[in-house]
Amino acid sequence: MKRYEKESLVKNFLVFFSLLEILLILLFIELYHSYKNEYKQSIYKSMQVCSYTMNCPQFTFDFAPKNNNQLNELHEDDGLYAFFTIPKSEKFNIKISYSQRNFSQDLQKERNIFWIKFISATFILLGLSIFFTRYSLKPIRDALQLNDEFIKDILHDFNTPLTAMVLNIKMFKEEKGDDPYIKRVSHSINTIVLLQENLKSFLHHSPSQNHKVDIAKLAEQRLENILGMYPRITFTFKKDNELIRFTNKELLTRILDNILSNAGKYNSLKGKVTLSIIGETIHIEDTGKGMKNVHKVTQRYYKEQDRGVGLGLHIVEKLSDELNIKMTIHSKINIGTKFILDLSDLEKEK
Repeated sequence: MKRYEKESLVKNFLVFFSLLEILLILLFIELYHSYKNEYKQSIYKSMQVCSYTMNCPQFTFDFAPKNNNQLNELHEDDGLYAFFTIPKSEKFNIKISYSQRNFSQDLQKERNIFWIKFISATFILLGLSIFFTRYSLKPIRDALQLNDEFIKDILHDFNTPLTAMVLNIKMFKEEKGDDPYIKRVSHSINTIVLLQENLKSFLHHSPSQNHKVDIAKLAEQRLENILGMYPRITFTFKKDNELIRFTNKELLTRILDNILSNAGKYNSLKGKVTLSIIGETIHIEDTGKGMKNVHKVTQRYYKEQDRGVGLGLHIVEKLSDELNIKMTIHSKINIGTKFILDLSDLEKEK
């Protein structure tokens, strides 16, 4: 199960289970109060019988002046009691009482039973919530699986034309030499390959293998690799210091390629892209269109331009999290965007 599927499962389960548990709590509270009232009435009926038989060891008896005593009605004040008439007595009523201690003990016994029933019902709801949550998400999982299979088929179909184009480019280079048009076609093919790698990264999550990487050198290489794709953009590399860390070179390359590709793709006419190594951070700054909703740009399929499929920065964030790289984005419309990759948490040595 993929990360977003687990997240969806957990969130749906928590919502479903929480609602059922709240209803269960309210139900048991109502049942307890109903039982308490019924038990009081049961005690009162026993008192009524006892007023005739006087054979009730659980109750205590006393005489009370008639005054304003409310007869044949249960009272609750430091225990339960009721007043009943005494035949042939004009001055006194009989008071039958049930002690607060006995009443509390009776209720405590019943509360213990209610707690056992409540916990049992909670476990039943827990199981039902898990079952119905998985069942309700099954159509969505099937749709996502169908989408993944479709992308896999597209990736497979990419291989044949890409292989043919790469072979033909090599033949043209041998015949024509170092031609600028061939370079641009070659860089365009590299862009398609990058998109293919992004889609593969989106579909498959494989554990990264860390190696010692000269990050400053790698960043400069990736910048040089993209120069020919955007001949009207000025690319600049700056290095304040060396930066060597243990990380996954392939995944870091994909992060840099995606950010640099976006910096060139969405830049202004004759714009600039600057890649700087400053301390333990990589700064990639452009003079492009900027972003309206910086907090949304890493969401899957979100895009502010007609170009692209909205996966590039989502994959960048995903890979950055995997490599333990902190990414910060600053952007202003029609001024530009700046990415800061903080590599301070990467291992310096094994």
